[in-house]
Amino acid sequence: RIPLEDVPEDEAECTAWLHKLYQEKDSFQEEYHRRGIFPETPMVPPRRPWTLLNWLFWASLLLYPFFRFLVNMVSSGSSLTLASFVLVFFMASMGVRWMIGVTEIDKGSAYGNANSKPKP
Repeated sequence: RIPLEDVPEDEAECTAWLHKLYQEKDSFQEEYHRRGIFPETPMVPPRRPWTLLNWLFWASLLLYPFFRFLVNMVSSGSSLTLASFVLVFFMASMGVRWMIGVTEIDKGSAYGNANSKPKP
């Protein structure tokens, strides 16, 4: 983000400032294409243990009933119960896969392609 105070108000100064900004952007892009990394030093975010602890807390809280149910199902020994559980689990898995497939994009946009422009 560029603070509004940094943008010159005079039209000529603003043009020169914007031209310089695009030159810097282009040099960054050229450097990236040449070396595969941006010229600045890479920023490595610090590790945050609270994120992991938060995830572990909620995962254990929400998954405990499921695992308890799973252990009870397996220990019941009933073939019909186990087959029903496997069938429900399989149907749920297929339903999730179907929902993911619905959201996939089959064809991208042709915006900006020279071949997609209408001919006069």
